[in-house]
Amino acid sequence: MKRTRGLWTSIVFVLVLTLASVAGFAIGALKPILGLDLEGGVSVTLSAPDGTPEAVMEQARANISSRVDAFGVGEPDIVVSGTSIEVQIPGLGQGTIEQRAEARSCLVGPDDENYGCADSEQAADAALAELTVSPQVAEACLVDGSGAEVECFPTEEIAKLAKRAITVAPKTETSATPSASATPGSSPSPGGPGADEAFCLVGTTGEQLDCFPTRKEAEAAQEELKVEVTQQTYCVTDGAGAETEPTPTPTASAGPSVSASASPTPSSTPASTPASTPASTPVPTAFSGLSFAADQLPCGLATGAAAKAAVGDAQVRTVDTLYCVISSGEENLGCFIDRASADERQRATGQQRLLDVIGQTARLEERPVTAFVSPQDPAYASTPATCPTDADRERRECSFSALEDQEVVYEDEVGNRFRLAPAVIAGGDIADANASLGGATGSEWTVSFQLTGDASGRFADATTTAVLLPPPQNQIAIVVDRVVISSPSVQGAITGGTGEISGGFTEAEARDLATVLNAGALPVELTRQQVQTVSPTLGQESLRQGIIAGLAGLVLLFMYLLFYYRLLGVVAWLGMSIWAVLALALISLAGLQFGYALTLAGVAGLVISLGVTADSYIVFFERLKDEVRGGKSARAAVQPAFARSYKTIIAADVVAGIAAVSLYFTAVSSVRGFALTLGVATLLDLFVVYFFKRPTVFLLARNPRLVSLKGFGLEAGVAGEASSHDGPIGARP
Repeated sequence: MKRTRGLWTSIVFVLVLTLASVAGFAIGALKPILGLDLEGGVSVTLSAPDGTPEAVMEQARANISSRVDAFGVGEPDIVVSGTSIEVQIPGLGQGTIEQRAEARSCLVGPDDENYGCADSEQAADAALAELTVSPQVAEACLVDGSGAEVECFPTEEIAKLAKRAITVAPKTETSATPSASATPGSSPSPGGPGADEAFCLVGTTGEQLDCFPTRKEAEAAQEELKVEVTQQTYCVTDGAGAETEPTPTPTASAGPSVSASASPTPSSTPASTPASTPASTPVPTAFSGLSFAADQLPCGLATGAAAKAAVGDAQVRTVDTLYCVISSGEENLGCFIDRASADERQRATGQQRLLDVIGQTARLEERPVTAFVSPQDPAYASTPATCPTDADRERRECSFSALEDQEVVYEDEVGNRFRLAPAVIAGGDIADANASLGGATGSEWTVSFQLTGDASGRFADATTTAVLLPPPQNQIAIVVDRVVISSPSVQGAITGGTGEISGGFTEAEARDLATVLNAGALPVELTRQQVQTVSPTLGQESLRQGIIAGLAGLVLLFMYLLFYYRLLGVVAWLGMSIWAVLALALISLAGLQFGYALTLAGVAGLVISLGVTADSYIVFFERLKDEVRGGKSARAAVQPAFARSYKTIIAADVVAGIAAVSLYFTAVSSVRGFALTLGVATLLDLFVVYFFKRPTVFLLARNPRLVSLKGFGLEAGVAGEASSHDGPIGARP
């Protein structure tokens, strides 16, 4: 009895662990975190300029990891390869979808697009009646007297501004090229014989558009230039545009306010110079009163006939159920008339926010303002923005470090351009940032920040100088990633080293900005090269196929072992089932404690590990056969058979474990998931073999009935080839 007590204790211990794991799965306490290919999610590849040092790339990886962690999504897989960073993030649909019983009359497009809903059918019909077709300019060009296109622009307004900015200048040997600096290039100097006899039309970027023998001819060509629309598309609109009384429009607003003070010190207030230029206010339309719109009205259609067809196919439909997406912060992200649109919004909102945050350089700068140019200013076209395109920003001369000590021209969110002096404060000067309700009214979301000691001194010097200057030189612009967030006037020297950014932020925008400022600005500007999205449907199908493969493997193994080993086959099947439950429990615990996400490769590792586990049982059972063939009884053969086979099992599992460890540390991405599950499953096999299989077979061998059960007992399972021996099984020759 004493000898069997330890065997029973071992079995009970394993069964308790197994039942606890099953209970954990049943109540939801244990659940594997699924990876990108099983749950769906996004994979994004970011690239840095060529030649970026390895240390800089590693710092960028660490900062991206901190930003992702702040969102509380599944464990990201972030890999640096040369000057590229691949980020794989599973999940992202952190909100919930609420189904609400509400009757609405909705305006629906030809493909069931929801353009918006109204409380009454009459309001929806009125909105439908307003739909009309409007042409939209896709390209406008400057055309000379002969009708030839000189230069083209995306809008007619920009083309008109460019026409006003074209100048006549002496011809140069080489045309001016845009500079990475914000200041316009210096005037070209004439070169070559006869240069003073030729004159050219010079465009907004300094390029010589066309040249003529004399200044008079060049000026005549300048007068003949006109703007023509060369390409247009068609959009469905609601007919908005009827004018009411004019209202004054500011022409040089400094943007949202920002304060940066130490307590009662003078606060910064925005300086704006309103002009009396009248602007019309559109009359509200019935369409503008619609809500719950899931899609924009069709636009960018190639022909007017296609746009008219889209209007004709729209209809009013009555719905009685709305699907509303609610974020984890209880914010309503939109309501929709169908579940599919709500599912897409749930996934896309979390995904897009995270994509915006992980790729955002979050470079905060504070620069003194030296000039302000609005889009209506004739000098606007001749004041190009510094490094405005992604291609420009790939160059070293356009990097943040190269421009930090240079004068630049940056735009705000509405297109106003600011000529800015070298940076006084940079991203690394932020010690801490927090999002909170503040501002002048106390109900505006702002981001407050604390500067480091050295930065506080520089900021104090800059504000002391600015307070003595006339507008707009008395303004300090706050720039985030080359965009002017605000440009307040300095009313007094600010020496406390604290600041508050207000830019009409929503709560999510304010928290995101604080997150990236705290995580640290990326040390290099990254360009998003590729974004791949795996839908939850595809991930669920992959998971279903993985589960089917695992169950099919278990069933086939059970049938084979049952046929070949009889009662021992049942033991093997129970042992492998216990192994499978405990393996999933360990993976779930790893997800809870370390953020490990199970991928399709990890599922493959578990399925393959079934073979390793089956080998452990087969090695033991075959060794038991050998002992019985040697003339021992089943009871006497069990202990030496296990002792000898367990050495072989350990050796095989150690080899598999070494292979898994080597693969884990040398491979990348999902291959590491395969190696991890293979290694964990191999170690778990040793545990189940020793604490469940060994005591179970030992106890079976001690039960005469189970040993001699006709056709199914222990003897039937291990006799096999020994059945031709003379005498009863287990008799010695």
